[in-house]
Amino acid sequence: LFGYPFVVYSGIAIGIMAFGVWAHHMFAVGLGPIADAVFAINTMLIAVPTGVKIFNWIGTIWGGHLRMTTAMYFALSFIAMFIIGGLSGVMHASPPADLQQSDTYFIVAHIHYVLMGGAMLGIFAGIYYWFPKITGRLLGEGLGKLHFWLFFIGLNTTFFPMHFLGLDGMPRRIYTYPAGMGWELWNFVATVGVFILGLSILVFLWNVFASVRTGARAGNDPWDGQSLEWSIPSPPPEYNFAAIPSVHSRRPFWDEKYGAEGSEHGAPAPIRGGAHAPAGTQHAIHMPDPSYWPIWVAVGIGLAAAGLIFPIVRIGGFLPVLSVIGIVITIIGIYGWSFEPPAASDAHQAPSAAEHTEETTTGLNHRKMLMWAFLGSECMFFGTLIGTYMVYRGRSITGPYPSEVLDIPFTSLSAFVLLLSSFAMVLALAATQRGDQRGLRVWLLATALMGMIFLGGQYYEFTTFVHEGLSLQQNLFGATFFVLTGFHGGHVTIGVIWLLSLFVLAMRGKLSQRDSLNVELAGLYWHFVDIVWILIFTLVYLIPS
Repeated sequence: LFGYPFVVYSGIAIGIMAFGVWAHHMFAVGLGPIADAVFAINTMLIAVPTGVKIFNWIGTIWGGHLRMTTAMYFALSFIAMFIIGGLSGVMHASPPADLQQSDTYFIVAHIHYVLMGGAMLGIFAGIYYWFPKITGRLLGEGLGKLHFWLFFIGLNTTFFPMHFLGLDGMPRRIYTYPAGMGWELWNFVATVGVFILGLSILVFLWNVFASVRTGARAGNDPWDGQSLEWSIPSPPPEYNFAAIPSVHSRRPFWDEKYGAEGSEHGAPAPIRGGAHAPAGTQHAIHMPDPSYWPIWVAVGIGLAAAGLIFPIVRIGGFLPVLSVIGIVITIIGIYGWSFEPPAASDAHQAPSAAEHTEETTTGLNHRKMLMWAFLGSECMFFGTLIGTYMVYRGRSITGPYPSEVLDIPFTSLSAFVLLLSSFAMVLALAATQRGDQRGLRVWLLATALMGMIFLGGQYYEFTTFVHEGLSLQQNLFGATFFVLTGFHGGHVTIGVIWLLSLFVLAMRGKLSQRDSLNVELAGLYWHFVDIVWILIFTLVYLIPS
């Protein structure tokens, strides 16, 4: 990949800047000049890292040795279509222009060149590339190229005319319009394009169906690939790798085959960490046992989300009953899943395996590194919520103001209990590390109980606010307050469930001194939740009063 570091850092920049880009679709709602300026500047600036990525993709193509497979067709067309979608997106950086284009078919054209031209073409490229690894058979190249050309032509025939329709004033989200508006021709062309797109999908589905049954055998490495998935059989065994491979470059399998210099004429070297592990390193590879509990968890999460969207009946005036049922089912599923007894074998045997350390090359345990990465993403999440609150909390038009409803003494007491729980969590970890099982159980339970006291106080506060006329829908303060503190309460709830799970394990004698990392990870999460509450309590309760 040409310019590898630039592509990586551009992707990171896009991920951060995207938080301030999407609202260019909301210039027409009256965000105000400051918000309009911020989102306009971000929409302009995000074109820079995007252009850097496109430049490096083209540089990779320029210096590469291309094999024009179906996957490559889709990959190249992705770049071209994504550029068109990006150019029409940059137009939205100008509020005056965006006001004219907003809610017209120009927006429909732009977003579909990004989603269909960007996402779908990339997805199809990935399907054609990794289908052999998944199934062990190659997709047909003839049908694949027919699928590509039908999809490419259908995509442009459907969505490019919508630019003209939007500039000519056709609103989005309409299914009919008066005659004589001048929109008939381009709508007819777009309709023809839709049928071409539908035909392309039928060709693709037939290709998949036929290839699964009678497609050519792919072998382990049909593309002479660089990455490690091509070093194991196709389709892969359940355990994937018999030994965890050691990665020392960006193209590890290529270096294994041809040496670090990458000469195509070198003799392939034996694959370490692939289908065969070094001698003397055999052990059982643990695999999760088949379980029905994940289905319970999925159903519970679905019901909880549906309850928020369709709050038919509420508890206390604000808590949807369907969501409560979904949360209960989710908790039951998580506990059932966590404490499900293992199968008789407790492991699935692989041909061979290598012992591995839990430390990454940074010297940090990989589970602890994952937790720190998760907490970093949580900082972004709560930073967005807090920033939104700070911008809009003072724009209440109707209903009570914060000073009329906030009970500072009561919430201060709840905050003190939550902060005190962090000390109990520290004592629980210390008890684990010195092997004090009784102390571990006492302090884990104490931490969880203090978390539940905080949640009880939050529930009382929410119901009081609703009775005094402040609700999620009442005004901007109510909306931002309930969303911010409600999400924090959700995080406390997850922490309490986690702590109670550890308490149950400790009661069953399955949380020994060597398992102290499990308690430490829960402690990191719990301390983060407490620190976030200090910030929320200061900004929401103390400063306004």
